Amino acid sequence: MKAATKVAIATLSSILLMGSSVSLVAKAQSYEKSQAAAVKKTAEAAKPISAEEKKFIEQEIQRVKKLTQESGDMYVLYHKYPKLNSGFDISYWGGIHEFTTYEDYLNKASTLKGSILKQPANLPEGYKFSKARIEGPTEGKFLDEVRAEGKESGKPIYAKKIDWKEAATIRLEYTNGKDTLAISKFTLDSEGSMKKGFFEDDFPAHIYPKYVFWHEGGFEYSISTTWDMSKEQKIDILKAAVEK
Repeated sequence: MKAATKVAIATLSSILLMGSSVSLVAKAQSYEKSQAAAVKKTAEAAKPISAEEKKFIEQEIQRVKKLTQESGDMYVLYHKYPKLNSGFDISYWGGIHEFTTYEDYLNKASTLKGSILKQPANLPEGYKFSKARIEGPTEGKFLDEVRAEGKESGKPIYAKKIDWKEAATIRLEYTNGKDTLAISKFTLDSEGSMKKGFFEDDFPAHIYPKYVFWHEGGFEYSISTTWDMSKEQKIDILKAAVEK
């Protein structure tokens, strides 16, 4: 073997060995960092919660609860100690509006962006408005913001007012005193978005209420009745109720 060839092979071997060493060192450092982070997280989780922190949490929850009752605003709370909140780091207060008259419902609904539900003109004879409900969103980018701000604050609990503009859920109910007709709007999840158009529920024949669903534009609209009504009539009523 020529001397130049031997030198080349030795050089290449050194480079490969050095590369392997660097890779092993990098992996070891990454492992050490992940281990340190895990140890830190475990230590923080095991750290006892002081009486002062518990008192602050209780007072803050009562403060936010009172605010939502007085204003109707929605607040999202970040919990530093999820074990004090059934294992969840996020909770919600407010953001739910209930109405006993259609006029009051429409006054609120008309201020929202996106589609809303209105009283359909083709309701069955004898059916009158019973109640309505509007709910704000519980998912979205704002949750990441609340978590980041909550962690940065260092507080055992952190509350933030959420000014939502589009309802995640709307429900209108009508009754003739015996049976109920309900029309709803929900935000679809990724699984629900797979279906499109109109379709009926697959409940057994004896199970009521009976539904027809309409998936469109990231939302699910539905109409349900506690008595038999044709799919075609339900679709006509549902179409008349959705205002975009």
